[in-house]
Order: sequence, then C-alpha cells, then structure tokens
Amino acid sequence: MQFNNHSIKNFNTFGIDAEVSIFFSYNDDDELISFLKKDFRKDLPFFILGGGSNILFTKNFQGTIIHPETKGIQIVEETKDFVLVNAAAGELWDDFVQWTVDHGFYGAENLSFIPGCVGASPVQNIGAYGSEAKDIIHEVHCISIDDQSLKTLSNEECNFDYRDSIFKHELAGKYIVSSVTYKLKKEASFNLNYGSLKNVIDEKTATLQKVRDGIISVRKEKLPDPKEIGSAGSFFKNPIIPSAQAELLKQKFPNIVTYPAKNETTKIAAGWLIDSLGFKGFEIGGAKVHEKQALVLTNKGNATGEDVVSLAKHIQSKVLEQYEIFIEPEVIYL
Repeated sequence: MQFNNHSIKNFNTFGIDAEVSIFFSYNDDDELISFLKKDFRKDLPFFILGGGSNILFTKNFQGTIIHPETKGIQIVEETKDFVLVNAAAGELWDDFVQWTVDHGFYGAENLSFIPGCVGASPVQNIGAYGSEAKDIIHEVHCISIDDQSLKTLSNEECNFDYRDSIFKHELAGKYIVSSVTYKLKKEASFNLNYGSLKNVIDEKTATLQKVRDGIISVRKEKLPDPKEIGSAGSFFKNPIIPSAQAELLKQKFPNIVTYPAKNETTKIAAGWLIDSLGFKGFEIGGAKVHEKQALVLTNKGNATGEDVVSLAKHIQSKVLEQYEIFIEPEVIYL
C-alpha cells in the first residue's frame, strides 16, 4: 500500500509527529519487487523503516519510506545439534525470540524484548546482555533495489562489528533485507555472565523461558515501555577507546565501568559516563533523560526531533569535556 504525505508518528517508538512524502508498506516480496521496478526514487531520498525503534525524525521526511510487514517463521534445516530457522524481515523481533523459546531452541533468548523487526537485526547487529545478532545469524537474504535480483550473504560476508554491518557501509542503500536465517542450538547453552543477569537468573535452574522472563524483567526495570513513554531504547553506543587511555581514566575515576574489547581496546559504559554527570531526569524542551537509565532519552509527550537532538548534543559535549570521550548516537537521525 502506498500513501502520500503520511504521518509517521505511529511508526517510530519515539512517537515523533512527522510526515513522509511517500509511505509504502508491503506484505510479500513480490509487492516490494513491483514497487522497486518503478522509478520510485527520482531525486528523493528513501529509507527502509522496520519497527522504527532506532530512528529519530528531526523534521518531515521529503522522500520515500519503505516499510516491511512480511510474516513467516520456518525451520529450513535440522540436525541433532542445531536448527536453521528462517524469519521474514517484517516479523517483530521479540515475537521471533518467543518462537525460539517455545520451540526449545537456544541462542536468541538474551536478545528478548528488544523492539524492532527481524530485518533490522543484521543491519544493526542488535545486541544485549553479552549477546549479539551476529552470534546466531547464519545467512541474510536480500533484494537489490537497482535490479531486484536476489542476494544471500553468509555471516562472514556481513562484516559484523559492534552495532555495525556491511549494510551500513558498502551495501547501504543498495539492498533490502527480505529474510534472515538463524542457526540455533538444540542443547542447553546459556550466557548469563553479564552483570545484572546473575542477580535475577539462577544458572542451576535456568530454562529458556526463565532466562527470557528474567531478561524481560531487567529490561522493564531499566527501560521505559515505548507504548507509554516514547524512546528509542539505548540512545548512545558504548564508546571503544584504546586500553591505555582506559587505564588512565580508571586511575582518575576508579568507579568507571569498562569491558574488555578486541585489539588492545576497551569498551566504556556510556550509561555510566552520562549518569556520573547527574543527567538522570535532565530535560531540554520536550525531551528528557530517563530517571532509571541515563542511556535512554525520552519524549515527555510533546517533544520534537530537534528537542531530542539538542539534549543529545548537550550530553555529548559534557561527556567530552569531562572524560575526553565522544559518545556516538546509536539512533539514526532522519
């Protein structure tokens, strides 16, 4: 279906009221291919919008929004040790995670309650509680925007990194994810070493549903429900800096929260950096830092995209001034 001058308020979790020139949603790949065969771009920009959970509309979007609503989850291969499961891009991510739990397949449970759609999981390499989408992605199936040809990328070809993939670089604006195939384990295998998980999940009695329930409870405690309070979840990426710089920071700020990273680098908890500066509850215009999690910027109900940008820039400048670290938004500005 195609709409012109369409409100996007109900299609972004920040709840920002903006209009898009053309809004196209589709229920199957044939619909998408037919649309792509038209000269839909002309000289206007376009954007693929899934659940709208990682987007900030800063103004009306003079271009085309393409929104997948495709559905379907199916087992495509199975052995005694693992299973390959294909999910359509328009499936809600958390519905997919619940499906894996219901079927007794291990690997996706730590990614419970993350908003958004399956199609975004490889693009963003979504992650939480010590797990990332790249850990379970087997293949990503795409449709070329230029010639509508089909392309399948292996996990290795996706060039996954922290909140990053080939779809943000070489393939940006060239392909649309149509479905993703995940490789999941059939034997019990849990990753419960991440911070607060130890306090809510007993590894000795853990089951898939208990792990999922525990992670959901932790997320609900820290993160607002976007149905009630507009937000995009974690707004900033955890910065990765040289380990030598991290050691100097630890000497100066002993309580700073860090995690080991690769190639002599260290990941710094952006939430700690922001919280240490007293930003919880801080407001600019209609935008506010969440009282329970400083990494989350929220819409009090009447925020504009520019309000959120102003708040983000203010936080960035203060963190840079205090710690000499630039924190980069995880959220995409449109």
